Amino acid sequence: MSDRVQIVEMGPRDGLQNEKVSVSVDARIAFVETLVAALKC
Repeated sequence: MSDRVQIVEMGPRDGLQNEKVSVSVDARIAFVETLVAALKC
């Protein structure tokens, strides 16, 4: 068993396309910016 895990995300569209309500462009941008900030920690 490996001690390393690699997470690969295709893009925010993949997870947001299944939402029952449409997600605004501003909300998607904020979502992506938050993800990028989390990766920098």
